[in-house]
Amino acid sequence: MGNRKLYAVLAAAAAALMVSQAQAEMVGKYTLVSALPRPGATPILDNDRGRVWDVIYPPGMSTGLHRHASDFLGIELIETSLKVTTPDGVEHINPIHRGNIYMLPKGLTHMEEGVIGHPQRNSILIELKDAAPHDYKNSGTAPDGFAADGAKKTADNPRVILWDATFKPGGAGKPFFQSHDMFLIPMDAGVLSITTTDEPASSLPVANGQVVFLPGGHTRTIQSSEGTILVGVAELK
Repeated sequence: MGNRKLYAVLAAAAAALMVSQAQAEMVGKYTLVSALPRPGATPILDNDRGRVWDVIYPPGMSTGLHRHASDFLGIELIETSLKVTTPDGVEHINPIHRGNIYMLPKGLTHMEEGVIGHPQRNSILIELKDAAPHDYKNSGTAPDGFAADGAKKTADNPRVILWDATFKPGGAGKPFFQSHDMFLIPMDAGVLSITTTDEPASSLPVANGQVVFLPGGHTRTIQSSEGTILVGVAELK
Protein backbone atom coordinates (compact mmCIF):
# COMPACT_ATOMS: atom_id res chain seq x y z
CA MET A 1 0.00 0.00 0.00
CA GLY A 2 1.41 3.43 -0.96
CA ASN A 3 2.15 6.05 1.71
CA ARG A 4 -0.70 8.34 0.60
CA LYS A 5 -3.23 5.52 0.60
CA LEU A 6 -2.01 4.25 3.98
CA TYR A 7 -2.25 7.76 5.41
CA ALA A 8 -5.80 8.17 4.09
CA VAL A 9 -6.89 4.84 5.60
CA LEU A 10 -5.36 5.65 8.99
CA ALA A 11 -6.72 9.20 8.99
CA ALA A 12 -10.25 7.93 8.26
CA ALA A 13 -9.95 5.34 11.01
CA ALA A 14 -8.67 7.95 13.45
CA ALA A 15 -11.54 10.30 12.59
CA ALA A 16 -14.09 7.53 13.09
CA LEU A 17 -12.55 6.61 16.43
CA MET A 18 -12.64 10.21 17.65
CA VAL A 19 -16.27 10.60 16.59
CA SER A 20 -17.22 7.39 18.42
CA GLN A 21 -15.60 8.80 21.54
CA ALA A 22 -17.29 12.19 21.34
CA GLN A 23 -18.74 11.70 24.82
CA ALA A 24 -15.37 10.68 26.29
CA GLU A 25 -13.56 12.48 29.07
CA MET A 26 -12.26 15.96 28.30
CA VAL A 27 -8.81 17.16 29.40
CA GLY A 28 -8.63 20.91 28.90
CA LYS A 29 -9.64 21.52 25.30
CA TYR A 30 -8.92 17.94 24.25
CA THR A 31 -11.14 14.86 24.10
CA LEU A 32 -9.33 11.77 25.29
CA VAL A 33 -9.10 8.98 22.73
CA SER A 34 -7.96 5.40 23.19
CA ALA A 35 -4.23 4.95 23.74
CA LEU A 36 -4.41 1.35 22.55
CA PRO A 37 -5.98 0.02 20.40
CA ARG A 38 -5.84 2.86 17.92
CA PRO A 39 -5.26 3.39 14.19
CA GLY A 40 -1.71 2.37 13.25
CA ALA A 41 -1.35 -0.07 16.17
CA THR A 42 -1.29 -3.78 15.32
CA PRO A 43 -1.54 -6.39 18.10
CA ILE A 44 1.18 -9.05 17.76
CA LEU A 45 1.27 -10.96 21.07
CA ASP A 46 -0.90 -11.26 24.17
CA ASN A 47 -0.32 -13.33 27.32
CA ASP A 48 -0.73 -13.00 31.09
CA ARG A 49 2.34 -10.75 31.39
CA GLY A 50 1.72 -8.23 28.63
CA ARG A 51 -0.07 -7.15 25.46
CA VAL A 52 2.30 -6.29 22.60
CA TRP A 53 1.65 -3.80 19.78
CA ASP A 54 3.57 -2.84 16.64
CA VAL A 55 2.81 0.88 16.25
CA ILE A 56 3.47 3.34 13.42
CA TYR A 57 3.24 7.14 13.57
CA PRO A 58 2.68 8.60 10.08
CA PRO A 59 4.32 12.04 9.79
CA GLY A 60 1.79 14.83 10.29
CA MET A 61 -0.94 12.60 11.74
CA SER A 62 -1.75 13.10 15.43
CA THR A 63 -2.60 10.23 17.74
CA GLY A 64 -5.03 12.47 19.61
CA LEU A 65 -4.66 13.07 23.33
CA HIS A 66 -4.61 9.71 25.10
CA ARG A 67 -3.96 8.33 28.57
CA HIS A 68 -2.12 5.04 29.03
CA ALA A 69 -4.14 2.66 31.20
CA SER A 70 -1.15 0.62 32.34
CA ASP A 71 2.60 0.82 32.82
CA PHE A 72 4.14 0.09 29.45
CA LEU A 73 7.42 -0.67 27.74
CA GLY A 74 8.57 0.86 24.49
CA ILE A 75 11.41 0.11 22.13
CA GLU A 76 12.23 2.22 19.08
CA LEU A 77 12.89 0.64 15.69
CA ILE A 78 13.66 3.81 13.67
CA GLU A 79 15.95 6.82 14.11
CA THR A 80 13.68 9.85 13.73
CA SER A 81 11.91 12.73 15.53
CA LEU A 82 8.56 12.99 17.31
CA LYS A 83 6.33 15.89 18.33
CA VAL A 84 4.80 15.39 21.78
CA THR A 85 2.02 17.64 23.11
CA THR A 86 1.12 17.66 26.81
CA PRO A 87 -2.44 18.30 28.09
CA ASP A 88 -1.62 21.99 28.65
CA GLY A 89 -0.94 22.35 24.91
CA VAL A 90 2.85 22.65 25.19
CA GLU A 91 4.68 21.00 22.27
CA HIS A 92 8.12 19.40 22.28
CA ILE A 93 10.14 17.92 19.42
CA ASN A 94 12.02 14.91 20.76
CA PRO A 95 14.74 12.84 19.08
CA ILE A 96 13.90 9.14 18.75
CA HIS A 97 16.86 6.76 18.78
CA ARG A 98 16.74 3.27 17.31
CA GLY A 99 17.22 0.63 19.98
CA ASN A 100 16.13 2.80 22.91
CA ILE A 101 14.16 0.67 25.39
CA TYR A 102 12.24 2.30 28.24
CA MET A 103 9.31 2.01 30.64
CA LEU A 104 6.69 4.72 31.11
CA PRO A 105 4.05 4.90 33.86
CA LYS A 106 0.35 4.20 33.95
CA GLY A 107 -1.62 7.42 33.57
CA LEU A 108 0.83 9.11 31.18
CA THR A 109 -1.29 11.52 29.11
CA HIS A 110 0.00 13.06 25.89
CA MET A 111 -0.48 13.46 22.15
CA GLU A 112 2.10 12.26 19.61
CA GLU A 113 2.74 13.10 15.98
CA GLY A 114 5.40 12.03 13.51
CA VAL A 115 7.37 15.00 12.20
CA ILE A 116 6.92 15.79 8.50
CA GLY A 117 10.20 15.40 6.61
CA HIS A 118 11.51 12.74 9.01
CA PRO A 119 11.25 8.94 8.76
CA GLN A 120 8.04 7.36 10.01
CA ARG A 121 8.37 6.33 13.65
CA ASN A 122 7.85 2.63 14.35
CA SER A 123 7.76 1.38 17.93
CA ILE A 124 7.02 -1.81 19.80
CA LEU A 125 4.81 -1.07 22.83
CA ILE A 126 4.14 -3.64 25.57
CA GLU A 127 1.30 -2.94 27.98
CA LEU A 128 2.29 -4.62 31.25
CA LYS A 129 -0.44 -6.61 32.96
CA ASP A 130 -0.94 -6.64 36.71
CA ALA A 131 -0.26 -10.35 37.12
CA ALA A 132 1.21 -11.59 40.37
CA PRO A 133 5.03 -11.32 40.40
CA HIS A 134 6.77 -14.32 38.90
CA ASP A 135 10.03 -14.96 40.79
CA TYR A 136 11.44 -18.39 40.02
CA LYS A 137 13.66 -20.28 42.46
CA ASN A 138 17.16 -21.11 41.27
CA SER A 139 18.15 -24.66 42.17
CA GLY A 140 21.21 -24.75 39.91
CA THR A 141 24.62 -23.10 39.78
CA ALA A 142 24.13 -20.46 37.05
CA PRO A 143 23.81 -16.85 38.31
CA ASP A 144 20.33 -15.34 38.63
CA GLY A 145 19.13 -12.89 35.98
CA PHE A 146 19.81 -12.19 32.31
CA ALA A 147 23.47 -12.21 31.28
CA ALA A 148 25.27 -11.61 27.98
CA ASP A 149 28.72 -10.28 27.16
CA GLY A 150 28.58 -6.51 26.73
CA ALA A 151 24.91 -6.23 27.78
CA LYS A 152 24.05 -2.83 29.26
CA LYS A 153 21.41 -2.49 31.97
CA THR A 154 19.31 0.61 31.19
CA ALA A 155 16.64 0.44 33.92
CA ASP A 156 15.84 -1.44 37.13
CA ASN A 157 12.59 -0.60 38.91
CA PRO A 158 9.84 -2.48 40.78
CA ARG A 159 8.32 -3.79 37.53
CA VAL A 160 11.15 -4.52 35.11
CA ILE A 161 14.86 -4.77 34.45
CA LEU A 162 15.76 -3.54 30.96
CA TRP A 163 18.85 -4.35 28.90
CA ASP A 164 20.50 -3.47 25.61
CA ALA A 165 22.32 -6.53 24.27
CA THR A 166 24.13 -7.27 21.02
CA PHE A 167 24.67 -10.89 20.02
CA LYS A 168 27.46 -11.51 17.50
CA PRO A 169 27.85 -14.75 15.55
CA GLY A 170 30.43 -17.04 17.09
CA GLY A 171 30.36 -15.23 20.43
CA ALA A 172 30.30 -17.46 23.49
CA GLY A 173 27.05 -17.26 25.43
CA LYS A 174 26.86 -16.84 29.21
CA PRO A 175 24.61 -19.30 31.05
CA PHE A 176 22.13 -17.64 33.41
CA PHE A 177 19.15 -18.72 35.45
CA GLN A 178 16.06 -16.94 34.19
CA SER A 179 14.55 -15.84 37.48
CA HIS A 180 11.88 -13.76 35.73
CA ASP A 181 9.71 -14.08 32.63
CA MET A 182 11.29 -12.16 29.78
CA PHE A 183 10.48 -10.39 26.52
CA LEU A 184 13.15 -10.21 23.79
CA ILE A 185 12.75 -7.61 21.03
CA PRO A 186 15.31 -8.16 18.22
CA MET A 187 16.05 -5.21 15.95
CA ASP A 188 18.03 -7.04 13.28
CA ALA A 189 17.48 -10.10 11.16
CA GLY A 190 19.38 -13.22 12.13
CA VAL A 191 19.13 -16.46 14.08
CA LEU A 192 19.29 -16.71 17.87
CA SER A 193 20.41 -19.99 19.37
CA ILE A 194 18.73 -20.58 22.75
CA THR A 195 20.07 -23.44 24.83
CA THR A 196 18.13 -24.57 27.89
CA THR A 197 19.36 -27.22 30.32
CA ASP A 198 15.95 -28.88 30.70
CA GLU A 199 14.52 -28.37 27.18
CA PRO A 200 15.74 -29.09 23.63
CA ALA A 201 17.99 -26.38 22.15
CA SER A 202 16.27 -24.16 19.60
CA SER A 203 17.33 -22.03 16.64
CA LEU A 204 15.03 -19.05 16.37
CA PRO A 205 15.00 -16.95 13.17
CA VAL A 206 14.26 -13.34 14.14
CA ALA A 207 13.57 -10.08 12.34
CA ASN A 208 13.34 -6.38 13.10
CA GLY A 209 10.57 -5.72 15.63
CA GLN A 210 9.69 -9.35 16.27
CA VAL A 211 8.86 -10.08 19.93
CA VAL A 212 9.84 -13.29 21.70
CA PHE A 213 8.47 -14.33 25.12
CA LEU A 214 10.61 -16.65 27.26
CA PRO A 215 9.01 -18.02 30.43
CA GLY A 216 11.21 -17.99 33.52
CA GLY A 217 12.42 -20.88 35.63
CA HIS A 218 15.07 -22.21 33.22
CA THR A 219 18.84 -21.98 32.90
CA ARG A 220 19.48 -20.57 29.43
CA THR A 221 22.30 -19.51 27.14
CA ILE A 222 21.48 -17.11 24.28
CA GLN A 223 23.82 -16.70 21.31
CA SER A 224 23.70 -15.63 17.68
CA SER A 225 24.28 -18.36 15.13
CA GLU A 226 23.66 -15.97 12.22
CA GLY A 227 24.00 -12.19 12.03
CA THR A 228 24.83 -9.45 14.51
CA ILE A 229 21.58 -8.86 16.37
CA LEU A 230 20.73 -5.90 18.59
CA VAL A 231 18.13 -7.04 21.14
CA GLY A 232 16.11 -5.18 23.75
CA VAL A 233 15.56 -7.39 26.79
CA ALA A 234 12.88 -6.90 29.44
CA GLU A 235 12.91 -9.01 32.60
CA LEU A 236 9.44 -8.86 34.19
CA LYS A 237 9.27 -8.74 37.99
